[in-house]
Amino acid sequence: MGPPGTLPFLGDLIAFGSDRLGYLSRVADRDGDVARIRLGPYQCWLVTHPDDVKAVLVDHTDRFRKGPVLQRARFVLGDGLLTAEGEVHRRHRKLVQPAFHPQRIGGYAETMIARAADTSGHWVPGVPLDLHAETVRLTLASAGSALLGADVGDDDVRTVEAAIADLISAYKLAFVPFGWKLERVPVGPIRQLRRGREKLYSVVDHVIEARKSTPADAGDLLSSLVHPVDGEQLSDDEIRDHATTLLLAGHETTANALAFAFHLLAYHPAVECRVQDEIDSVLDKDVPDPDDADRLPLCQAVISESLRLYPPSWMMARQALRELRLGDHVVRAGDLVLLSQWLVHRDPRWWPDPEMFRPDRWLDGSSKQRPRWSYFPFGAGVRRCIGAEFASTEGVLALATIARRWRLRPVPERRLVLDPLITLRPRDGLWLRPQLRRPR
Repeated sequence: MGPPGTLPFLGDLIAFGSDRLGYLSRVADRDGDVARIRLGPYQCWLVTHPDDVKAVLVDHTDRFRKGPVLQRARFVLGDGLLTAEGEVHRRHRKLVQPAFHPQRIGGYAETMIARAADTSGHWVPGVPLDLHAETVRLTLASAGSALLGADVGDDDVRTVEAAIADLISAYKLAFVPFGWKLERVPVGPIRQLRRGREKLYSVVDHVIEARKSTPADAGDLLSSLVHPVDGEQLSDDEIRDHATTLLLAGHETTANALAFAFHLLAYHPAVECRVQDEIDSVLDKDVPDPDDADRLPLCQAVISESLRLYPPSWMMARQALRELRLGDHVVRAGDLVLLSQWLVHRDPRWWPDPEMFRPDRWLDGSSKQRPRWSYFPFGAGVRRCIGAEFASTEGVLALATIARRWRLRPVPERRLVLDPLITLRPRDGLWLRPQLRRPR
């Protein structure tokens, strides 16, 4: 049975929607590693043990498809890697994979560094700023340049930001009974969803047309899709699906992780000093070189710890296609399995002092003592995010670039409030006050 207060028809939807993180935490504390709840039309199983994470995402991935949020996202993303299923996903991932080879990511690094330096170069000492908005602009410009070969200017950034706001507004329809039928009704959230889609397509179509006029592979992902050297030619719709997906997914994780990392450093000045000392000892100029990412282990640990405490993907859903037993429970076809990084990453069984910001836990060897799937910010198995290394590299290099020049101080009157929607974002921004360390 669901928790007390479960309602007919809606189930636990109201309780979940009013406090998503708190509600899931209470259910897991009460019911253990496998908990049954109902969200609208779906019977759901909240699983929080690493062995069950592995069972769903790695061992029995063929028994599941994406959950309702990403099923609805196909309205915008089509058959991009985030939403495609089965053979389509396998075929397209094979086509896209070469663009995320480590050597290719190394080539993107100069763009990542330049964008971080340019973004932070406009800050005014002492004037509070919404750091999340700044990191979104930084990573969106970086993804546009590195992955799509396009100069994503301020107008395009504003267009994409507005589109994302419209897409997020439709998030709640994923669990509403018969919400899928509302996609045909051009009112309310659906009107915003369609408007967001058209805004994104206006940016992406312009980029694709520009890339088609270039006769050869220019070193970015989009040109390799438009002008494949080997293999099949994708349709125009397929190219658009991948470009739209990469523009969105290619910046969101890094933007959120980077903003939360600086928030954590601002409230832990002793760690911040150690980070600055590491950066100053490694760098011999104002900004890092692309190969400096491997020479900054504490910066890497800060990004990893940020992804643990504030995972952009705070919960993943998989819908069962076939029956699967998890412990004493049977997940039946049609049921949803909910895998929450927010809960697993903060489980005291795997993470001593789980609420504490402790980057050293990534440096002291304790990771070898934790279950493998107690940490999965990028998912797991064949559906693990193809851009995980891209995001991690950009996070470290952007952190080093900004922290080399700036320290960021809290703005106590602007309290951080989390907004767990499609991704975990700060509601009403993440405000910090920049102080100049080193003039350029």
